[in-house]
Amino acid sequence: MECIRKIVVSGSPYERGRQQGEFLKPLIHENINNIIDSLSSSVLDIGRYREITVRNAEFLKNRCPEQWEEMEGIAKGADASFDDILTINIPSYFMKDTFAEDCSMLLARSGSTLDGLTYLIKNRDMEMMEHQAAIEYLYPDGKTVLEVNGAGIITYPAIGLNNNGLAVTSTGFWSPKTEIDMEDIDCCHIFVNIHHLLEKCSCTGDVLEMLKTYPRMNGLNMIAADRQGAVLIETTKDGYLCRWADESGILFRTNHYCLGEHVYQNPDRDKYLSTFLRYERIEEMLKQQKNRLRFQDLLKIMSDHVNGPVNAICRHPNTYGRTETVSCSIIVLEDGELFTTPGNPCEHLINIKTELV
Repeated sequence: MECIRKIVVSGSPYERGRQQGEFLKPLIHENINNIIDSLSSSVLDIGRYREITVRNAEFLKNRCPEQWEEMEGIAKGADASFDDILTINIPSYFMKDTFAEDCSMLLARSGSTLDGLTYLIKNRDMEMMEHQAAIEYLYPDGKTVLEVNGAGIITYPAIGLNNNGLAVTSTGFWSPKTEIDMEDIDCCHIFVNIHHLLEKCSCTGDVLEMLKTYPRMNGLNMIAADRQGAVLIETTKDGYLCRWADESGILFRTNHYCLGEHVYQNPDRDKYLSTFLRYERIEEMLKQQKNRLRFQDLLKIMSDHVNGPVNAICRHPNTYGRTETVSCSIIVLEDGELFTTPGNPCEHLINIKTELV
């Protein structure tokens, strides 16, 4: 995988989109081709799928006109059809048991870190190759948002940070025990779009307030952090449960629920072993570094291969599992910095060590 491109976009929604399209044109076309090829080779009813996409697109156009303009700008800048940009931005494919996005996320803050700083780290694992980009959004009102997302995609970033000091990331929740009402496609976002949270919110309290009325078809696990605190949020279609970081300073999730009545919605362990094994491995590794976590320790956790190749935290292409790690990103909240690398962190963040005398 080639290096992640870093770009800065500014101006109106259309201009921000056009700039992204121009800067990332080759990667956007590769993402379009990869997603369309994956759809074509899947067992999905393509006619039904396109109907769903068109219906949700109409909702987005009416509910989020600025986002619509930004996608129009991406299409113009990348010299791509607007239908193709819609296809990669409306994540209907994640609602089917055809495409997997199995991610792991971890927050460590004062009480658990050696330097007292707050770190938010995520491995993004996907079945199809989606080229990622690091994008700095400069808004006319002075707001700045840093994100890692698929090139040409503004609807479901992997992780982000704004200049109010709010950091947000998420992992998907997948279970056959949760029912999706496809008629909601006309009036809901498919998932919570953390791009919206980073644009509109200044603190964790704003995030929780916005989620109360945010129309969505599916649940997500989320972590939101600011300089005052951090909260893990298990969202469902209709609500959420949350857990605030305590004196331990640790929050983490993979792709199942752990709070209250939410656990009854989890898939059976043998049906989705990966999420449980990754969660348990993170927990085990955290115990080894209690109260003294450093930047490099978090990267080592996200580079871990125990239970591999299918069920490891750091996932490589293999003949047994569907997903692989497409990016690893870490935010240092108090410093306002976001670091990211393409693909597997074990391959792109090389560690060389000697014993000191």
